[in-house]
Amino acid sequence: MSNAVELIAIPEQTIAYLSVHGSVRQMREPFARLYAAVAKAGLSAAGPPMARFDLNLADPDDADYEVAVPIALGPNGMMPDNAEDVRSDTMPAHYALVTTHKGPYEEIGAGYAALTEELNALGYGVAGPASEVYLVGSDSVATPADYVTEVRLPVAR
Repeated sequence: MSNAVELIAIPEQTIAYLSVHGSVRQMREPFARLYAAVAKAGLSAAGPPMARFDLNLADPDDADYEVAVPIALGPNGMMPDNAEDVRSDTMPAHYALVTTHKGPYEEIGAGYAALTEELNALGYGVAGPASEVYLVGSDSVATPADYVTEVRLPVAR
């Protein structure tokens, strides 16, 4: 199956994020901690959850990565102190090569291969961590065949 790739503009976005060390196959607990801290801070998600990784992830079971969610910050424009180890940041506007993966997370490698092939064909350089945006995931559907994940690779010339 071919993964269509397009170059899109990603707008500036405020996110709450949690830095994690562990298996990228076990994100349920870090996402639960992230959402609990965001709720405790009196904030709410303003878009689908995502994870950010180094593109050259050597060992998916022993990795450093981030789980994140777009948020609208409170009136003072900051993540409150009671958010524990969750932080906020502004992801700057950027361009990214993007493909949509439909199906189980274990098969998402085809999306990364398509992005890498397009990156090389266009002569772009990688300009940041790869990200997966979970449009339809395990929290909303029962079967992995129905998952929809947008795979993004920030690029620059």
